[in-house]
Amino acid sequence: MEKLNLQQIQAVLLDILIDVDNFCRQQGIRYSLAYGSLLGAVRHEGFIPWDDDIDIMMPRADFERFVALYHDRGPYRLLYDTDTPEARFITCYAKVMDSRTVSVEEKRKNIYRFGLNLDIFPIDAAPADPALHKEFSETVSRLRRRVYLSQRPFFPFTFHDPLIPKIQAHQHPVSWWMDRCVGYLTKYNRTGSPYAGPISGGMGLIEIYEKGLFEEYTDLSFEGHLFQAITGWDTFLKQQFGDYMQLPPEDKRRTHGLTAWKK
Repeated sequence: MEKLNLQQIQAVLLDILIDVDNFCRQQGIRYSLAYGSLLGAVRHEGFIPWDDDIDIMMPRADFERFVALYHDRGPYRLLYDTDTPEARFITCYAKVMDSRTVSVEEKRKNIYRFGLNLDIFPIDAAPADPALHKEFSETVSRLRRRVYLSQRPFFPFTFHDPLIPKIQAHQHPVSWWMDRCVGYLTKYNRTGSPYAGPISGGMGLIEIYEKGLFEEYTDLSFEGHLFQAITGWDTFLKQQFGDYMQLPPEDKRRTHGLTAWKK
């Protein structure tokens, strides 16, 4: 297999995004660039130079339509609650991968296997009472972690994972934890709450915004192509990154520790 450098990785990721964008526009599915990909579009009109992933987000209804309709498209495969000989990915958001590649992310190398991919985070409602936001986001993070731990071999003593969460995680199969996680994520979607966000990202309170932020969309330039983005991208980026137009110091420019090969 041929090992890919960062520029080659970014080229594969861009091709995946182009296919997802074409499909979404054909089907009338809303999505937005998210996190570092949205930041890259605004600050660099493309990838953050050292970035090795792409993130998008979709309102839950659009996410469910996408998962239901996006089947194998040439080399591209949807990963969502997937466990096959070719690819394994079981958690509460989705991916689209390029099956012509193999990738290893350092922190996940002992569980997941798939090609280069982009992440798709559903946008769900948060509680209407802001006083409950912290508890809600922390519970989402705990459930996400249980989904992950339930798939790992059970080793009683490891540095990163306390014993009690590991014991709890292995009391049930991953399917049970997935149902709990998705059920909790979606419990406020029909309550008329004025708050929402890509809470499945698991990063806490910075994921929760006023719901209206995710109702209007525009196009932004990214690597010479136009992709969908929420019109209120400035509000999203300020909450995620603060002074987002300022480049971070070189020692803070983190990647996902990704290694990839072309089959």
